[in-house]
Amino acid sequence: MTIRVFLVGFGNVGRSLGEILLRNPPLSDVEVAGVANSKGSVLVEGPADKAKLAKILSSGERLEKHPSFRPGLGPVEGAVVSGAHVAMITLPPSYETGEPNRSIYYGLLEEEISIITADKTVLALDYARVTGEARRRCLFLGYRATVAAGTPALDSARGLKGRGVEEVRAVLNASTNYILGLVEEGYSYEEAVEKAIQAKLAEPDPRIDLEGYDPAAKLAILASTLGYEASLRDVVRVPLTEISEDDVREALRKGKRVKYVAYADFTRGTFRVEPRVVDSGDPLASAVGEDNVIVFQLESTSIVLKGPAGPAWRTAKVMVIDLIEYAERLEEAGLCGCS
Repeated sequence: MTIRVFLVGFGNVGRSLGEILLRNPPLSDVEVAGVANSKGSVLVEGPADKAKLAKILSSGERLEKHPSFRPGLGPVEGAVVSGAHVAMITLPPSYETGEPNRSIYYGLLEEEISIITADKTVLALDYARVTGEARRRCLFLGYRATVAAGTPALDSARGLKGRGVEEVRAVLNASTNYILGLVEEGYSYEEAVEKAIQAKLAEPDPRIDLEGYDPAAKLAILASTLGYEASLRDVVRVPLTEISEDDVREALRKGKRVKYVAYADFTRGTFRVEPRVVDSGDPLASAVGEDNVIVFQLESTSIVLKGPAGPAWRTAKVMVIDLIEYAERLEEAGLCGCS
């Protein structure tokens, strides 16, 4: 069976994903059926469409330059018309309203289309509902790329579910980690944020990182995967800049580090993201640059996971891992026992 994939989103991750699937597909039976951005969709209906899409990807041109671009054709309708089996979502987050992301997810599931996503929005806000809906319909929902993309954070969480994890402490946001490193070197927050944007480590609107939305969303998804239902709304967020630049440098002079810590205490049901001073021997202090570090506390001991986050190409590769799992499940006795 040929697996028809529809890409939803055409930013840095979406483009990286498109290049992998068109140029170096992980499976011989994967076919890009179409691509959608915020303005419309392209349906890939033959070799000419595929060749033009490949050229747009390599040149950095906008999707609208494709001769088969259909303005106003939304991602759900585009996925349906293209005959897609799975949609791979790389939309920017929309934490305040959840839209249009939420409508896209549920629209795809209603149309019996499986989902692989790097977008955290719906899982952070509606984890139980969206995963339950996917199970009810016997559809695949892959979301490895939503937390610490380049590090198997959610695989580890799945492996620890049921073992009574009591606490999680983590550095989950590479942008603020990078910013804090620059502040330690003498940059102001404003200068450090600008450099992070230029390096494409922070969003053009850096509030998603600086106000803790990104690590809070990741913490909610991580907690829910561990079996503790949590929503982004449950996480108390303290902005990074609540700690002064002088305090960041003073901590370093004392042999300590300031880190933007995502913290869950499952015994008390509390969730926080806040800047904290950590000792040099703390595993979180070892997170530098694009590193993520997660400390799971359980059974009177701890398990420490450390590895890279993005960038876009790595996030795309992790989404491909979910696609491989989707294909493997299809090869078994049918996904969830369904034909």
